[in-house]
Amino acid sequence: MKSSAVRLAKSYTPMIKFVGTKHPMIDHPNKIIPHPCTINNMLPGSQDCISVQEYLKNIKPFVVVPFKQTPKQTTKGSGRDDASRYVYFDRPLKDNEVSAISDLPERFRPRTIDEIEVEFINNGGVM
Repeated sequence: MKSSAVRLAKSYTPMIKFVGTKHPMIDHPNKIIPHPCTINNMLPGSQDCISVQEYLKNIKPFVVVPFKQTPKQTTKGSGRDDASRYVYFDRPLKDNEVSAISDLPERFRPRTIDEIEVEFINNGGVM
């Protein structure tokens, strides 16, 4: 067993091992250069730039307008207008159409849930 004085005398070495070498220090220029995304290499503070106050002065404020729904022209009665929106047409089935899910081929039908799966669901997934 090592004594604590010997362990404390060692220099600290981190347990994390970093992969690769140290990142190079980027030498930033002392002069002002244009941003790579600028148009026509425009420099900050140049004549082409406008001030923040001037930019904000030209912006129109966002106005929230309340939504007003126009009432529909309905005839007084039993709501016949609403019922006529949904019309059922009885037509013969086309090719590759079925009238019910039970008429689908076996591979397209939804599978039934097993009893053990029902137990999992009812127990909250823990069993």
